Amino acid sequence: MLALLLGAAFVGLGYRLVDLQVLRHERLSAIAERNTAFEASLEPRRGEILDCRGNVLATSSFVKTVCASPKVIAARAPEFAKVVAPFLQMDEGKLIELMTKTRVNTNGETELMVGWS
Repeated sequence: MLALLLGAAFVGLGYRLVDLQVLRHERLSAIAERNTAFEASLEPRRGEILDCRGNVLATSSFVKTVCASPKVIAARAPEFAKVVAPFLQMDEGKLIELMTKTRVNTNGETELMVGWS
């Protein structure tokens, strides 16, 4: 009698496994995918540096950064300035001036300045 009862329990469990993993696999897999897959974009913020009394000594500030190779954009500086100036809230003329600054290197050659300020 006990063996029959255990046998019936295993048959019931076997049917349940087949039901979940074979018969309803597609639907349950889609539900699991919706419940677990998500995309989050978190921008970390650095902590403030405080003194022993809790006064702020240093903090982070968010700034705009634009990087470009002066050698590549020097010939098209006016076009580049026209597009980028509104984003930087700068005058186009000032931006062109910054992009086309030159200096004389140690070999006596004129070259574009790489760092803008």
